[in-house]
Amino acid sequence: MHPGIAHRVNMDLMLMKAATWVLNLLPGLKWLRLTEVIGEFEEVMKRLIDLRHEAKNMEKFRENFQNMESVKFPIPLRPFVTRTILVETFEENEPISMYLAKDVPYVLKQKLARVGVEMLLKMVFVDNFIHGDLHSRNISIQGANQFHLQNDDKTTIVDLCDTLIVNVHHSQCPLKLILLDTGIVTELHPSDVHNFKAVFTALIEGQGEQVAELLLTRSRANECPDIQLFKSEIKNLLSEARKKTNSLGELHVAGLLSQVLETLFAHKVKVESNLVSIIFAFMVLESLSHSLDPKLDFLEVARPVLLKDTQNL
Repeated sequence: MHPGIAHRVNMDLMLMKAATWVLNLLPGLKWLRLTEVIGEFEEVMKRLIDLRHEAKNMEKFRENFQNMESVKFPIPLRPFVTRTILVETFEENEPISMYLAKDVPYVLKQKLARVGVEMLLKMVFVDNFIHGDLHSRNISIQGANQFHLQNDDKTTIVDLCDTLIVNVHHSQCPLKLILLDTGIVTELHPSDVHNFKAVFTALIEGQGEQVAELLLTRSRANECPDIQLFKSEIKNLLSEARKKTNSLGELHVAGLLSQVLETLFAHKVKVESNLVSIIFAFMVLESLSHSLDPKLDFLEVARPVLLKDTQNL
């Protein structure tokens, strides 16, 4: 933990609370319930500046993904875990940004994209324990060496020997996504998990009117001046998105979710803050996955998880 960071966080929170008090005096912003939002943010920050919480989250993620070989988290090394110090295993890896280059084998990009989407779907719909900071700097790759020679016509005997040695070394460590920085975690109330699954399923199936109805009935606060207009805009949003694609697999869920959030704000419909965090996680990870594999069929990956979740419910 950096020296003095706790004091700086507390000062920032005090300033945010003061600003919120002033903004709450404006009638047009009361529906946002900013005081409540700042309170939730304060809880997140208090956990973030206590590294014992990050270690506990890391152990929980390791438990959740023990049967998913393609996803890995470092191991906190106790007793070297305190409020201000976290020691964890060093994981050999390469940043995922390196694999966005054109010369990376397409089969590897496809694999990484699919694993990333499957990982997030499991976090949201199976475990209800979601990494709250899923950006590219917190996602690395391990064990990708086995793919590097597949499309290389200039391989020398030395390269081949090096690769064989590397593959033997990683024989117990196939291709994996390494996830770092587990200080922020999102969890939903069980009823909110059910709500989000219903909204998400209706969204990717193009049921615009049902999406709007679900968002209205399950919103945290609602000062929508024209409910029919809101429903119409959500319905048109999904219709237009589908018209721009040749198949359902080309539907970009991240872009849709972003536009839905804009529509919610414009019509003063407030949803659970944790749901917004999850929506942003979907937006970031789907964007990264499509950068790796533009042909990724998000719905094809999501449908088995959603159907299984429906059966469990």
